[in-house]
Amino acid sequence: MHMKAALSSFDISAVVRELQPVVGSYIDKIYHPSIGHLVLATKVQGEGKSFIHFHVGKWLYRAPESGEMPQEPSGFARMLRKRISSAKITSVRQQGFDRIVVISLEKDGSNELVLELFGKGNAILVKDGTIVQPLTSHTWKHRDVKAKREFEFPPPVPDPVAMSPEDLVGIAEGSDADIVRTLATRLNLGGNYSEETCLRARVEPHGPAGGIDIEAAMRILEAIRVIRSEIDSSRAGYVISADSTVVDVVPLKMSTYAMMDQEEFGSYSDAVQAYISRTPEPVEKKRGSEKSPELDRLGRQLVQQESAVSKLNDKRAAAQTAGDELFTMYGEVEKATLNGREVLEGKRELKDVAGAISLDNATGLLKVTIGGSEFVLDVRGSVESNAQRYYGNAKKMRSKLEGLMPALDETREAISKHKERADLDEEIERARKRPTKRFWFERYRWFISSEGGLVIGGKDARTNDMLVKKHLEVGDRYAHADVHGAPSVIVKMAGGISEPTLEEACEFAVATSRAWNAKIGSAAGYWVLPEQVSKTPQSGEFLARGAFVIRGKRNYTDKIEITLGIGETSHEGQRKIMGGPVRAVKARCDKYVVMRPGDTSKEILSKRLAELFNVPIEEVQSVMPPGDVRIVEQVGVDLRL
Repeated sequence: MHMKAALSSFDISAVVRELQPVVGSYIDKIYHPSIGHLVLATKVQGEGKSFIHFHVGKWLYRAPESGEMPQEPSGFARMLRKRISSAKITSVRQQGFDRIVVISLEKDGSNELVLELFGKGNAILVKDGTIVQPLTSHTWKHRDVKAKREFEFPPPVPDPVAMSPEDLVGIAEGSDADIVRTLATRLNLGGNYSEETCLRARVEPHGPAGGIDIEAAMRILEAIRVIRSEIDSSRAGYVISADSTVVDVVPLKMSTYAMMDQEEFGSYSDAVQAYISRTPEPVEKKRGSEKSPELDRLGRQLVQQESAVSKLNDKRAAAQTAGDELFTMYGEVEKATLNGREVLEGKRELKDVAGAISLDNATGLLKVTIGGSEFVLDVRGSVESNAQRYYGNAKKMRSKLEGLMPALDETREAISKHKERADLDEEIERARKRPTKRFWFERYRWFISSEGGLVIGGKDARTNDMLVKKHLEVGDRYAHADVHGAPSVIVKMAGGISEPTLEEACEFAVATSRAWNAKIGSAAGYWVLPEQVSKTPQSGEFLARGAFVIRGKRNYTDKIEITLGIGETSHEGQRKIMGGPVRAVKARCDKYVVMRPGDTSKEILSKRLAELFNVPIEEVQSVMPPGDVRIVEQVGVDLRL
């Protein structure tokens, strides 16, 4: 089981609820102890100082302490102190169901500190709708996060609490994954809550998402609403452990963790803080990390050092607690030592000593359970001397910790410097890879046929609907694969549509359908006229979102081999990366690869092709097939995966 690496949307709703007491308080100071950690100190009336900890892209929680803070603030911290120190917090909210928290502030007008907990994360100060400064600058196709630009949130994710069963069925129809992964990614639930939802809704988590019907969708959405209600009413947090290793932190009791240890805390923030303290901070893998063995070495060293510190801390705390407990159970401890001494002297049998586990005759050390706790007592000593022995061990652990901490700090500092250099290299590389010009049809799957026709296909149920409603016109053709879970495909071609282009459109529909992940080898496709495509089902029938009724004769192809090509082409004088049928790609591209369903991760291939074509990886990912691949041909490129 993988350890949780960041908060999910449900988790964030719990944190936001726990941050409500800071509303009405004032920002005191802002600290930036590391590149990925921001701390806001607030003055809460009647409570004194409270600290909001934000681990960029990962964690957010409220704590009574700040921890060790640097003497000199970073440039970003200085900017925030200048702008929002003494600002009044007027609200703290979650942006929809996104992993985004917005802290609204009042000082010289309206300000917002936007904390992003998705991807690599970000902290963005916004004033009157304009970005003052982000922690890191980024440019995506849908938003530009840079100083002095208008601030825009990323496209919203669906809110499952407000979703209808029909909406869920439509989303499921457009997914090639199983149910649990579809809920985790398309509904932004995260893996743990998706498993919990499936268990409560009584659906098979690893069944195909396309198999969800209205009844199952109703059960799933009801389970999600109940989970949300339990989170809203919870006043605790739970750290989940398996085999003494922490794996998750959640704000409610979960059935999926019934057989694991669930340690309860007084708040979800307390649980998150405890979870983080017990989890070695992972060293992020940068692009080209294979060229940075020093960073890999430092990462391994950090994990080892933090593990050693964690173990020493646990031993120190256990020894200190044991010493204290000996005094609280003075009479029982004294009796155990006296009885143990009599065993050594042959006056009593060990089995007659209450709670005795073992006795070492040579050392006189008795292992015994008293009041539910296990102790090792020197039967020749007193209660006081045994307690002092435990206190001495605790002192030794503290001394060892003091010796380890400087080395740990040095390792963290070295990693931080490596990461800063890697971030700079990545920024330079991103600047070098300029995105190509974007055309209207790129919101869908697309290709230019070997004879010059424009072929566009849906990516999911929503875009299937949008594609047909907005763009299917008289003179076009509609193509589809003869398999469940295929996209709607439209062919547009000036001067009349040719037979080769129709064949390519059917091949495209097959290759971008669920047939790819099913690895069935081949499937048939068909095409029809626009007037044969309808959104009106027969009386008494239900039509899922993204699905259409085809009436009349279908023009079927023979079975088509499932292949797809990706290459560099030119459209209206602009360089583009195109994914489509092999014949079209070969006709339009000088550099290309041909692939079939296989076992190579499409993410790995996307990264390599982005480097070869010198474009942002998002442009390659948008034209990739729906599953993993096997390269069968390459022309003009040198792929060494």
